[in-house]
Amino acid sequence: MSTSEKQSPAELRKHPRIEVPEDVVIKDAHTGETLGQLVNLSVDGFMLVGPLCIAPGTVRQLCIPLAQDAGTGTLTIGAESLWCQDANDSGSHWSGFQIIDISPEQQELLDSMVGG
Repeated sequence: MSTSEKQSPAELRKHPRIEVPEDVVIKDAHTGETLGQLVNLSVDGFMLVGPLCIAPGTVRQLCIPLAQDAGTGTLTIGAESLWCQDANDSGSHWSGFQIIDISPEQQELLDSMVGG
């Protein structure tokens, strides 16, 4: 690959992502600020769509409520923004995150959700 060619975010993923069928709102765990809606999720990352471009390198502590077969659970994770793109001039932005801090219990919950 030449230096002028870039891999898309999807090509850089290590694990498949699942689409999220319902509206799942992602909030900052410390401020309660709504960052956006969860679009897809994997065992080590996710994409959200929201009103702000979350600059690559930004690290946030996040709360993500998830429905499960046995009830509901909330992921509380540390995540780093890897990329941000304008969502087709809609005023929204896509942001891709890598999970960088998650407890073993939270990882089990996430694994059960995405089949990891």
